[in-house]
Amino acid sequence: MNTISYYCQKCRAANEPGTSNCRECGTRLMIVVFPASVRHDEGVVPSYYEDHLLERVSLLELRLAQMSEQLKLAYEFINREAKSFQKDHTLLQSFFETIDKINPDLSSLLSENCLELWDEKKEKLAIKDKKDKLLKEILANHDSKQTELFTHLVKEGIKLLQQNEEKQAFLTLERASLLSPQNVPLLVYIAESLFRSDRLEAAAKHLEEAFQFAPQNKKVLLLLGAISADEKNSEKARKLLSILANLPKSALCVNFIWGMLAAFEENWTESIAAFKEAVKTEETPELEYLLGCVYFQIQQFEAALQHLQKASTLNEKYGDAWFMQSVIYKLQSDQDRAAKTQEIAFASKEAGAQCLEYLKGRKALDFKTALPFSHFKKSKKLLTGGSLRLTNFFRRTVLKSIE
Repeated sequence: MNTISYYCQKCRAANEPGTSNCRECGTRLMIVVFPASVRHDEGVVPSYYEDHLLERVSLLELRLAQMSEQLKLAYEFINREAKSFQKDHTLLQSFFETIDKINPDLSSLLSENCLELWDEKKEKLAIKDKKDKLLKEILANHDSKQTELFTHLVKEGIKLLQQNEEKQAFLTLERASLLSPQNVPLLVYIAESLFRSDRLEAAAKHLEEAFQFAPQNKKVLLLLGAISADEKNSEKARKLLSILANLPKSALCVNFIWGMLAAFEENWTESIAAFKEAVKTEETPELEYLLGCVYFQIQQFEAALQHLQKASTLNEKYGDAWFMQSVIYKLQSDQDRAAKTQEIAFASKEAGAQCLEYLKGRKALDFKTALPFSHFKKSKKLLTGGSLRLTNFFRRTVLKSIE
């Protein structure tokens, strides 16, 4: 015959049916085995099924009591920690107030250091969270084929990239992609990493593969469209980027690329419109500079000067913007201003500036073509073949749009 036990909510000892108090610790049992009306009626015997239910209920009561106790302990711990945090906060506040009265400079320095440490910690946590999310997404899109090897290769590839071991990292990730050829998140991650490493042709190869499986993926469209524009493939670039033109996150990048494509085709009206749309999203010295150069091309010198001056105001070290102002002043026969702005351009000593070739006398000055458009005919690259500043601006806007 099966026996039924009723568990004590305090010590969990098993007790016989009908017992009022625990045989081990004497605690009154919470479960009422028999109703009061039939407790002394010997003719009423509960069935085994009823006994089994009572046993389960007694165990549930025990678990509930234990959980209540744990919640009580957790609440006490949180309350204690909150009070401790409040005391620490008050102490720190008093400390900073005292330091501020004694030495304001030291107080400011300590505050800045604390904020820097906090920002650094938040950045590290954000990077870790992004890495975990990416890994989870890549693994979720892999089939069951050699899962352990695939997981190891992906993790190792990401780790090597973080350690700046790019060559070995890309070889490892390539091996992983062979095991999962239709894994779009992996293909996009490899392409994005190659783009960051300035290996645009290799990135385009992976993006083309990803496009076959996910033709509406926004990252794929933007990266592949940007690389196509850099390769002067206007038709393909416009087709890929047209979907993203009205999205707030990618509007600046797309309009910047369209403005450069229009300038390459010498469609100056469209170029102005595109750059102005980009400026609506974010006012940057690079966009103001490009607007000034487009107005220079159509010989609207006053409008050109207005935008070029704004560019040099936003960034006083923008050598090319100062140089284009000097070119316009020369065309207007304003020799004093031309000499002054040219001197500022030379003094800026901006690395990768196109104006340096003219300022150092290695090239004769050509007043027909503005600096950012002078490389269109001789360079294979539209967006990365000019000044270093505009090349960096292109990469920065693309990466910002896909984050």
